[in-house]
Amino acid sequence: MINLILPDQLQELHALGAILSSVPDREAAGRTLVARLSAVLDVPTVLIERRAGSWQAVAAERNVPAAAILGGAWQAAVRTDEYEHVVTDVALAGRERWTCLSLRGPGGKALVLAFAGDWTLSVKLLLEFAEALSTALAPAMARPARHSNAGLTAAYALARRLARTNDRDQLYQLIVNACARAVGARKASLSVYDDEERALVIAATSGYPAILVKHLRFPPGIGIIGSVFLSRRPLRVDDIRTQLALAKPRLRYRTPSFMSVPLLGVGGALGVVSVADRRTGEPFERRDLGTIRGLAGVAALALDRMRAIERSQTVTREAAIDMLTGLFNRRHFMQRLEEELERARRQGAPLTAVMLDVDNFKQLNDRLGHPGGDAVLRVVGDVLRRSVRLFDVCARFGGDEFAILMPGSSSDSSAQIAERIRQDVEGSRPLIGPWSDELRVTASIGIATGTGTSGEDLIARADEALYAAKRDGKNRVRRSPDTARL
Repeated sequence: MINLILPDQLQELHALGAILSSVPDREAAGRTLVARLSAVLDVPTVLIERRAGSWQAVAAERNVPAAAILGGAWQAAVRTDEYEHVVTDVALAGRERWTCLSLRGPGGKALVLAFAGDWTLSVKLLLEFAEALSTALAPAMARPARHSNAGLTAAYALARRLARTNDRDQLYQLIVNACARAVGARKASLSVYDDEERALVIAATSGYPAILVKHLRFPPGIGIIGSVFLSRRPLRVDDIRTQLALAKPRLRYRTPSFMSVPLLGVGGALGVVSVADRRTGEPFERRDLGTIRGLAGVAALALDRMRAIERSQTVTREAAIDMLTGLFNRRHFMQRLEEELERARRQGAPLTAVMLDVDNFKQLNDRLGHPGGDAVLRVVGDVLRRSVRLFDVCARFGGDEFAILMPGSSSDSSAQIAERIRQDVEGSRPLIGPWSDELRVTASIGIATGTGTSGEDLIARADEALYAAKRDGKNRVRRSPDTARL
């Protein structure tokens, strides 16, 4: 399978440089790099280094079989000591193919970033990424590990957890819990920027109930959280009592030391994570700030990813929804029609199409004005929405015409539902005023059951039944006289 790097993935990859610049040493850099790359590309990843004439794994993600990768196939595929930024596609670990991206290591050492799959069609993007990544990675790779504690592996572990969730609230809670745990803080909070509120709101807490602070809002530049967000600079305070500008009552906290770190995404600041009350009772140290900054980088990528998913879902939904009534639009209805027809043929089940037209809509629209006409259409949409089953497809077909697909529904049962819809429309009153008693909203409805020769044929037969209802005096239900066998 040939893979391509998408634009949003490329943005996340380029954001790695800022993240790697804040990690404390080579071990943390390697783990952060492979965790991020694995999360962005959704494939196993390993970072390999040439040491004393042999290749050794620096870090691996998603249970990469490093022993198999570093075997004979690897040694045969990568032999040269002169490493330029070249992408080489080689078969490793059995038959699985891996793409290998060479990087410049500290002191001229050779580094190779290998990730599963064939990504060679994105070679130009990968070469640009390799150049930027080598520059960002070199300082951290040159620093040996200075101490061993939970903080060194926190970013790696957090990236793995965040990559497995698409739930926003769970994502927030994972971030705040990981930050508190990594530096031994009793209390922590995550504040995210809300575009509608134009302020930061507390999205998750650790160590105290979130309900206590859900009402708080922090405009950029105001207070500790707002100032850290606006400046994009982390803040570590040994004793808040010595900071006159910050000296306010802190009844919730046992100790005077705290840290606040901005979450910096691809498009700018996303929020602020704050920790307080170190369990030892001592002030937070400089290395604690480094740990939180590393976690903040991982968290920012996850938040960017979540927002990209939500934007994509919103765009997809808006492309399928009629904005006036909230029902599906005609384009989405026709796509679903072909799918339901195919399913009906496979299962030998009936499929019914219902077409509805508001009677005398032009006269209503002329008398009430366009806002009144829109109100009538919204009322009809509400009636349809509460009258159909969850798996029925209900759409505004165009103008004052609506359509419903009822999979598995026979002509008789569909006629009963259509009659109930007709009665509910007749008894409805739009939310505009004053509504004259002589005005009525009614609808004519046509029904066709079967497959016909195509989706267009099924809709055409339902339309014919609708026209028959119009000819017979309107405000009634009519069924297509012919029935097609599934």
